[in-house]
Amino acid sequence: MTVVIDPGHGGSDPGNLGTGRYSKVEKDITLAVALKTAAYIKERIPSVQVIMTRTGDTYPTLPERVRLANDNEADLLMSIHCDAFAKSSANGSATFVMGLEKSEASLRVAQKENAVLFEQGGAEALGFDPDDPDTFIALALRQEIYLDRSLHLANLIQTQFRERVGRKDRGVRQADYYVTAFTNMPSVLVELGFLTNPDEEDYLLSTQGQDYMASALFRAFRDYADHWFSLESAVQDSPGHDGNGVHSNAGGDVPSDLPPEPKSDSGQPENTEQAAPPAWFNTLTSGCTKGICFTVQAASSRSGAPLQSEGFDIPHVTSERSRGVHKYRVGSSPSYEDACRMRDTLRLKGFPDAFVVAFEDGTRIPLEDAIRRQRK
Repeated sequence: MTVVIDPGHGGSDPGNLGTGRYSKVEKDITLAVALKTAAYIKERIPSVQVIMTRTGDTYPTLPERVRLANDNEADLLMSIHCDAFAKSSANGSATFVMGLEKSEASLRVAQKENAVLFEQGGAEALGFDPDDPDTFIALALRQEIYLDRSLHLANLIQTQFRERVGRKDRGVRQADYYVTAFTNMPSVLVELGFLTNPDEEDYLLSTQGQDYMASALFRAFRDYADHWFSLESAVQDSPGHDGNGVHSNAGGDVPSDLPPEPKSDSGQPENTEQAAPPAWFNTLTSGCTKGICFTVQAASSRSGAPLQSEGFDIPHVTSERSRGVHKYRVGSSPSYEDACRMRDTLRLKGFPDAFVVAFEDGTRIPLEDAIRRQRK
């Protein structure tokens, strides 16, 4: 698998300047987060080839970035940016895919990110006319075959930003970006946050903020790659492993010291703990082997130690060893909704990276395919 990571802007194109309180601007933040994300992928999933559109303060043109991805026949492109708005109160992270949505917000961001292309006079020669609606219809149709995968990754990214890093979720949106329109692969453009918001600018310029955002992008990519390409992470047992069980972070995720859970409107941390798993949890079986079944992968480890969690016994655990890595799956059900409840319970009980996987007659299949076929 090949992924292209594109740090937005660079060189003579600084991107947005933020509040003006810092010498570093959008191009510096996008590069820092992109390099960290690339390093996580290379370390944890060495079988993936990572290609950077830039590794320093240079400016590859938008056509050059797209050409690099297409010429290398990449399987995925992630373009990383930071947002800006006239009101300093605007905040939050969003992920965009190519589409025909014409909301004010999506048009504003697309115009901002595509601006340099039109300034350099390169758009007309490429048939990219912002005033011609037929242009966007043609580009949207071009990306139609990749839309499901692009949306899947975009949703994974927003889930990580929201649930693991505590950022405001501005959702998955559609917009007419050049880099997502002309690539021959699934592609997303990520807006990490608003540099015109002082708090978000402080966060995105901090080492911790960049680590957490890069870690979120890595986690989303890992889950996407595992789903579509069945890749195995080169996971290592976490430093906190005591030799008697699998640590809740044994999936090899980075960093392990994620920020505190977001607070409720009252200012107090939300109480997400449960005294015991709900009654339905223990009624799930591990014997759904015919037809479409859903199960939850709770963790993975190289040691093969038993799956353990403080506070309750985990029922119906199965372990599968693949390429030196033990995968721990919990329960099995023909109901996707039951599997989602099981996943959520496991996340609350110390397995934050638990996710649903689908099987048909004992063979793993793409989750989206299983859900779509069941609904039909």
